[in-house]
Amino acid sequence: MTFVNIHLNYSKNYSEEGNPLDKLVFIGNGKAVTDSLLVAEKFGKGHDNVLRDIRNLDCSSEFRLLNFEESIYTNERGRVYPKVDMTRDGFTFLVMGYTGKDAGRFKEDYIKAFNLLEQTISQQTQPQLTTMEMVAYLANQAVQKEKEDARRDQELKALKSGFETITDNLTAVPDAAKVVDLINEYSRWTRMGHNEIYNRIYDTMKDQHGINVLERVQRERDKINAERIKSNGRSYAESTLKKMVNGIDVMVRMGVLDKFHSILVGMLAKAKSERIFN
Repeated sequence: MTFVNIHLNYSKNYSEEGNPLDKLVFIGNGKAVTDSLLVAEKFGKGHDNVLRDIRNLDCSSEFRLLNFEESIYTNERGRVYPKVDMTRDGFTFLVMGYTGKDAGRFKEDYIKAFNLLEQTISQQTQPQLTTMEMVAYLANQAVQKEKEDARRDQELKALKSGFETITDNLTAVPDAAKVVDLINEYSRWTRMGHNEIYNRIYDTMKDQHGINVLERVQRERDKINAERIKSNGRSYAESTLKKMVNGIDVMVRMGVLDKFHSILVGMLAKAKSERIFN
């Protein structure tokens, strides 16, 4: 610990007029400190005795290194003598055992003086913004608030739009075109392929209602293909059969499109909720 403050004139630094608390502590290397001269003066002890007390303190080497620093001062006759600068912790450790009529009051005075000077140091080291920096800071805060408000507005619009769609879907009478539109919408929200969407809903219909749409679709395709083979000996291409018989048309003929629609609406609601709130 190194302190840059060295008292060169004893009478000037320790006997000047003003706030008595100003005489107890000073700034050394950016910290509030006091020294052995002030302690000796205020507690009515010889300076040599205070130096001896400091040397005999039962503290660790680390504590001594951090909180006590040997220094010098020049008295009013121009002679140089040793002294010891100390931090608040060092001072506290030193005077812990000091007693006497006025010792308690002096300890309180030192505590107040340390508090006042440390508060002053703290205020002086706080970063001070220039007028332009303050204007820039406030402008940035305003921009950030506008961005946050815009983001919330977008979320609310998306939320409103999403649940309006869900409400419409729940109350609308399902038809083939509407169901296809919902499949496309679900694909956009989830990035899931159409075949995977259909198969997932078919599996749910089979589990919940015992309806095997894929089996029905395959039977109809087989029947059409068998008639084709019987008439001219040639079967349809697979792509042609898929165009001739699709799941939507089969469900319309089976009268179960509403169940497919209901499952799809629930999946879409869940997908939108996860995207909006997560």
